Amino acid sequence: MFDISQATSMLHSLGTSSSVANKTAERSVQNSGAEGQSFFEALQQNLAALTPTSNKMAAAESTPSKAPTVSTSATKAENTSAPEPTAEVTAPFENFQEFKNWEKGLGNTFAEDYKAPDYIRAMGLSLWGGDEGAFKRYMFFKNNPQYAVDYESIRSGNLSKYPTDGSSLVKTDLSTMDASTASYYKKNVGNLLMAEGFSMDPTLLKKRLEGSAEGINDPDWLTNHRWTADGAVASNNRVAYAQADFIGIDGKGAGTYRLAKYDSATGRIIDFDGRSYDPITGEEA
Repeated sequence: MFDISQATSMLHSLGTSSSVANKTAERSVQNSGAEGQSFFEALQQNLAALTPTSNKMAAAESTPSKAPTVSTSATKAENTSAPEPTAEVTAPFENFQEFKNWEKGLGNTFAEDYKAPDYIRAMGLSLWGGDEGAFKRYMFFKNNPQYAVDYESIRSGNLSKYPTDGSSLVKTDLSTMDASTASYYKKNVGNLLMAEGFSMDPTLLKKRLEGSAEGINDPDWLTNHRWTADGAVASNNRVAYAQADFIGIDGKGAGTYRLAKYDSATGRIIDFDGRSYDPITGEEA
């Protein structure tokens, strides 16, 4: 059985704005009941119907006090492949306090054809975390300064230089799938990300939606099994996805996003140099 909070959190983590995530989840759950296939079909339909106006608002939700404006022209072209980070790129801040000042000073003008870049989705819920999520945003942009520079640019009406189609957020190795399934997900990246967001094996989910597999009606079963050449085997997909890197749709994107780790025992953020920080105050241990 799917609940609204689960669906909303998944959509939020993929970069969907708060209002659209809530509306999409509510409509999908109400229209489908507990049946897995109906839920995913309803989710796809409702998300497609509600998202055209949502992407312009996604980046602005970290500074809700400002009303976003729309620029009718953009000075940078959007790319579908991420440029390689260079050693010359530096973040426009040197510490947490400078980051907070920088963030407050960001523009609030978005290009008319703005689309949220993938790195915003990679940040997860921290973008919408207000002051409590500020240090998490700081850690992300500090470790990925090229995205800080790009984020500042898109908040001034320019288009992102980085992917916006979700292709860099894929964690599934499509080379392990049969050719037909891999081809389907290459053309439907959003459906692949949706499967991963719900901790479901993409191949098994596709089989379920096509009605070609038996015994997998229970959504919980789909989160605890994965498809292999020998059939379905037990797998804790939730843990597997949590530990997996973003490898991208081509499988070559490992390292695209440098993400600090969370210590589940202490709840603290562990940076790449091993230093431990309070995730809200930024106080070092």
